[in-house]
Amino acid sequence: MLEDGSRVILRLKRIRKAIVASPEPMMWFSKRRIELEMLLMECVNISDENGEVDYSFIIVNAMKSRLKDILRELEQRILLEGSSVNDIPDIFERLLM
Repeated sequence: MLEDGSRVILRLKRIRKAIVASPEPMMWFSKRRIELEMLLMECVNISDENGEVDYSFIIVNAMKSRLKDILRELEQRILLEGSSVNDIPDIFERLLM
């Protein structure tokens, strides 16, 4: 089962039907999650040995701005999909689980 990895999920009938019926929303969320992960990894890479980030760097401010944009897009998309979750930190945490 461990060797199959994420393919195990496809064995579940309801989840497989949901993926086949509407792959676009899943791909959209997946792309946003990957972009968020990459931004967070970059933030970790540019931090100093104490874990502090110098916010005077232009790239850091650009990454923070993009992070906020992605979270805003996610919030809007989630609300359009019919969810009542409107807490951005909660959305962020759940997306990166």
